[in-house]
Amino acid sequence: MDIAMLKEEFYQCIVEALKKFSVDENNTDVYVMAFDCDSSVGMISLRYRNRQQFNSELNTYEDYNKKYGWKIYGLQGSEYDPGEFEFINYQKTALVKHFLDSYYYHAVGEYYGEGTPIKEIKNNYKTIFWDMIVDTIQRLKEEMKSLGIHTTEKFIMFHCDHDQSYEEVEKMMRMTVESDILQSLREESK
Repeated sequence: MDIAMLKEEFYQCIVEALKKFSVDENNTDVYVMAFDCDSSVGMISLRYRNRQQFNSELNTYEDYNKKYGWKIYGLQGSEYDPGEFEFINYQKTALVKHFLDSYYYHAVGEYYGEGTPIKEIKNNYKTIFWDMIVDTIQRLKEEMKSLGIHTTEKFIMFHCDHDQSYEEVEKMMRMTVESDILQSLREESK
């Protein structure tokens, strides 16, 4: 399997989705994008949040804060919780789909894709998966404006896995979010 080609095709899938999103009415004051993943099955969702969406839910978050003590702002608040973000759909190339179908096969033991699973990734499919995502984020961070995405000054892009603790999410964020921004978001959570 050509891993460099896989990374390039995944990146291009996301670029095309962002180009389409760039003309969407929700492309304003985008402050966060995340690859919300479930590594137990090889699922990757591209998600985003803008300030208007967050502000429209603020009363609900304030109620949750009063009732349950849930934080509103910062890394540990609803503000940066990928479960609160909206989706940006993307179309997978045949190679990306084959890789993700094969990932599922190696992780779960069942194959639903076309052809046969890629056997050569059996021992390192998770490493390839995360490297592909981090590589895409690193490439995109500097390209958001040129792709027409209207980001805020403190825009961040990160990846996370399903059902992670805040500590685990932050560890992954350190791979793609500048340390000064991460520190200010950490302080906002207090």
